Amino acid sequence: MSKKGHIPERTCVVCRKKCCKYELVRFCVKGDKVIIDDTHTAGGRGAYTCPSCIFQLKKKKYLKKLLYALRAQQVKEVELPNV
Repeated sequence: MSKKGHIPERTCVVCRKKCCKYELVRFCVKGDKVIIDDTHTAGGRGAYTCPSCIFQLKKKKYLKKLLYALRAQQVKEVELPNV
């Protein structure tokens, strides 16, 4: 019987659904901007959202949740994809 490798799970900051880390979109802070980390390798704290929930980040309530998860309330600019 072979042992299955560990699959890291993360939680979406919008819907709170747990999912495989690589199925989610990762955000991180770089300088004074929040950017999308496509490679999942950028340093620092990250926050994750489902691809289906990403459009809800335009709402102030969910954007505040994202910034709180990143510990980045003083950020000047947030990079969101055009959806």
